[in-house]
Amino acid sequence: MLVRNGCARFWGGGIVLRGVCKRQFCVVVFALWCGVFGVGSAAAKPAVKITVSSPGEVGIRIESLPAGNEWSFRNAYAGVLGLADRVEQFRALGPGGVDLGAKKIVTGEFRVGASAETIDYVVKLPLPNAGDVAHVSWITRDLGFLMLADLLPHQLTDVLVEFSLSGGWGVASTIEVDERSGGPIKYRVVAPENAIFLLATSLGRASKTVDGVVIETLITGAWPFDQGMVMKVAAKVLEEYLELTGFKLKSKSTVMIAPLPVATGSVKWRAETRGSTVVLLMDPHAKIANWRGQLGIIFTHELLHLWVPNALWLQGDYDWFFEGFTLYTALVTALELKFIDRNEYLATLGRVYNAYLSRRDELSLIDASERRWTTGNSVVYDKGVLVAFLYDLAIRKDSSGKMWLGSVYKRLFARPATQPANGNEVIIQLLSSTPGGADLAKSYIQGQRELDLKALFADQKQLLKSLYYR
Repeated sequence: MLVRNGCARFWGGGIVLRGVCKRQFCVVVFALWCGVFGVGSAAAKPAVKITVSSPGEVGIRIESLPAGNEWSFRNAYAGVLGLADRVEQFRALGPGGVDLGAKKIVTGEFRVGASAETIDYVVKLPLPNAGDVAHVSWITRDLGFLMLADLLPHQLTDVLVEFSLSGGWGVASTIEVDERSGGPIKYRVVAPENAIFLLATSLGRASKTVDGVVIETLITGAWPFDQGMVMKVAAKVLEEYLELTGFKLKSKSTVMIAPLPVATGSVKWRAETRGSTVVLLMDPHAKIANWRGQLGIIFTHELLHLWVPNALWLQGDYDWFFEGFTLYTALVTALELKFIDRNEYLATLGRVYNAYLSRRDELSLIDASERRWTTGNSVVYDKGVLVAFLYDLAIRKDSSGKMWLGSVYKRLFARPATQPANGNEVIIQLLSSTPGGADLAKSYIQGQRELDLKALFADQKQLLKSLYYR
């Protein structure tokens, strides 16, 4: 099954802010359907020990390796380059701890002449910056996030992870402790691509079950809100999306909230949803009048990524849907849940349209998705939101207000899936079920037609009437 992760992007002004998004990577994750922890196996699993003794680096030792003599590390993610350059002091050991003389072939790739039993190495972790803080591993003196996909060779799956921490640090994750391992605490990680570990000296934890789905909040730092409010807002959004999709998530979802360790300018938060974990980094000193509303806005986007694309059995570059259409669906959901009002809804769409006009590109949404991380353009987001808006208008008109764009999600999750399918084909077919929808897909998703919405935005009263006359 091919899965992608998601993150937020909102447009500045008022309460809705702009965040920064990450590169989505396809990974095979059978584990997402059978649970994060997978099924039992008689074979010995690679044992990963992660040692953290200083902010600048982590030591990693992996024993009980499967047969092999080559290892390679991720070098790019979410537009962040050079990740594999962080791997240093790589050694491969044979029986009795004999050093096999590992050679670095190219950046992030190592080889020995015989099969190794153990490898150990150091990963340097520079201080994060505003662009990568939510997407890659980092550690400061009192806080850290370790994204396991940054730290392990990509050849490894289904591992037992143990931590050695100093200075009163603790560790938390969506992944539960493996009670069968015995001895030191270990986490069984079937899909390292989705594994995130929070390191902190203090941590608040709460959980709640919403219609059979468990959501957990992990919060570190001092905040102008309490954990109860966070849980209440997250549970409200979760309940909304359970109804929207008609699909119950297969595993527990966790929201991790921690202070931003770097300055980020006017945007006071960064977020990423990976697997079943939402990471939200915020400035606790930001001058936000309505923290409940701000959290709600962020959650309407990030929690929807738990379903789209993370719970879909789809493959290919359909970022236009799981980012652009998700942003629009989140915007409408924020309005329905009263995190924003109608004026802010319209103002946000206006800001998106202005952003589109200022840097529009002659790309179809499919082409823009394929080039999302190589061109640095925002077509996937700006044009994606606006096309979703046009679809919403068309669906509401055709159904006399009985349905809206969100109504397609139940149909998307109800489709039988026995093997991975092409995301663009599945979703375009779904959206093209009416003549108006087919024309929109041909013009904007598959085609390069530019958007001209000036007349539509000119009469805002009529626009609101067409959207909310039900």
